[in-house]
Amino acid sequence: MHSETPYDCLNAIGAPFVLGRQHIYHEPSLAMLESIELPSIALIPYRTGAQPSRTRLSELMRSLLSEKHLDDILAHEPDLEDSLVKEARQLASRAYPAHQTTDRHTDSWIDHTARDELHRALVVLYQQHMLLPLESQLANQLHPLPCRVLYELEGPWERDMLRRAHKSSDLALQSLPEDATSFAAWYRDTAFSHPLYEHDLYSFLASEATRAQLEWFFRMESAGEAAFDDLIALAQIGTRGEVKMEMASNYWDEMGRGRTHAVHTHLFHHLIEGLDLAAPDASELPWQVLGGVNVMLWSCISRRNAFRAQGALGAVELLAPQRCTRVVHGAQRVGIRKKVVVYYGAHAIIDIGHAEGWLAHVVEPQVRECPESRAGIAEGLIVRADASLDYFDYCLVNARNIVA
Repeated sequence: MHSETPYDCLNAIGAPFVLGRQHIYHEPSLAMLESIELPSIALIPYRTGAQPSRTRLSELMRSLLSEKHLDDILAHEPDLEDSLVKEARQLASRAYPAHQTTDRHTDSWIDHTARDELHRALVVLYQQHMLLPLESQLANQLHPLPCRVLYELEGPWERDMLRRAHKSSDLALQSLPEDATSFAAWYRDTAFSHPLYEHDLYSFLASEATRAQLEWFFRMESAGEAAFDDLIALAQIGTRGEVKMEMASNYWDEMGRGRTHAVHTHLFHHLIEGLDLAAPDASELPWQVLGGVNVMLWSCISRRNAFRAQGALGAVELLAPQRCTRVVHGAQRVGIRKKVVVYYGAHAIIDIGHAEGWLAHVVEPQVRECPESRAGIAEGLIVRADASLDYFDYCLVNARNIVA
């Protein structure tokens, strides 16, 4: 039985394609074929009625986005783009079915394999907006293909997140406090009453975890580190006055107030290097870890989510001190030097001030200026807290299973 190679379509001299209403006989020249650089991995087998390749969608998109001649590849494999979009749509429907709403990450109906792959693919797509050209060609950042695939993957996930948030809290605009000060108080109280605030993981890390269990947790943290300084920089775009000034102050703190050795991302890397740990690759990680990263990127990259970004970033500031304090206690208990975990020690203190500043100088003035922003800010708070809840639930169960 004859079996075509994945690129038979690129070499099928004389294959017709449709232009307008006419079938045009297209015979590419040898020079044209030689100018096309084929992707480094197989894409989708070219045969009638073929199913998408078993290669992961995230790997396919990573390979395609690095291609210098993506349009040439799509032109010579005309079914490829629609096949990838269809695969993304099917993956999203398995990961986040329209008739279901996530309650906790352990819900029996969840297809974890589908969610793992969906979030890996989202990481690949979001990274196109967060890197320098030195790290990736980024030639296809705004190409219609990744935009179409992102649309298919993001929509069902976003709808599930928002349904889940509205299910746990009444976030209808008419139900939220109208007065800016009262809304800020609601925001604070809602954050502190969320199940994440006193998660069992915190006491486990502080009082029970072995060094091996703590180091495993730090590896998960390094995988989920979403460069808070970059997120703040993205979130302040378009803001004015008091809101922008508070975000600028927060960003300056993230930058170590001008001292290179005190930049927060540097402090975190110092922790990982000091413990001689290696961050796991995204291909090894479950959706519970990647989901927290993607929530922040989803909220901060797209300007339609600007108010949700304010809510999500504020949630980080309000909820971090509890966790960071317990992590420092646990690290010292198992013999990890305090200066190694100075990243957590700094956030245990600094984020208390950041939380107060965010409430007084971001949430309140934003609501006074634009009362409709309450809905987005409230949604951002809850979806961020829910994503962290899934992440910490996962960490607690798996850390306890590690035998030192």
